[in-house]
Amino acid sequence: LATSFNTMTQKMERLVNNLEEQVAERTEKLEKRASQLQAVSGVARAIASLQETGALLPEITRLISHQFGFYHVGIFLLDEKSDYAYLNAANSEGGKRMLERQHKLRLDSNSIVGFDTSRGEPRIALDVGADAVFFNNPDLPDTRSEMALPLRIGGRVIGALDVQSTQPNAFTEEDIATLVILADQVAIAIENARLFSEARKALAESEETVARYIRKEWSGFTQKEKISGY
Repeated sequence: LATSFNTMTQKMERLVNNLEEQVAERTEKLEKRASQLQAVSGVARAIASLQETGALLPEITRLISHQFGFYHVGIFLLDEKSDYAYLNAANSEGGKRMLERQHKLRLDSNSIVGFDTSRGEPRIALDVGADAVFFNNPDLPDTRSEMALPLRIGGRVIGALDVQSTQPNAFTEEDIATLVILADQVAIAIENARLFSEARKALAESEETVARYIRKEWSGFTQKEKISGY
């Protein structure tokens, strides 16, 4: 009886310890997700007031890097033919060198961003196994994990949000759900900035057309009336 009791007590202790570990792990995951959602909200609020694409994209990369602690954040946008994804903004020094040489990636499976934009699916890559081939960029030598998320507007992919970390195994499948929300916010901000730019350009063209018409009409009026002064 004593032996049976001791055995049962040990099993109960292991069960309690296992439950405590599961609770702690679950709590840590919930806290991480809550922190990520708070960061997403903060980024969304910060970029909502920016309407110039030239200022918007670099600020997005800076904010995401700061809020999430990513080593490198890049924003790729597709060209008109959707053949290449061009890097349009980046926060890291290596990313800025890539911007200077107009870094671009073909939409295929030979890169994380190419895979992401061609298929419209998020992709995580780690520096182990088959994915290690992707981590050969001399401008970003410290990358150990990478995630690319499609930027979509109305079901159409317009680019990709590329985030990289110096930590191995930095991203999990659970992180995708949160960062997809972030990517959607970024896509909306980019589209709003584009629409604002087009509206401002159309307004300027309209004002110039009206100005030319007024100048033309006043010119004709003065020639007919022979007015000598105003």
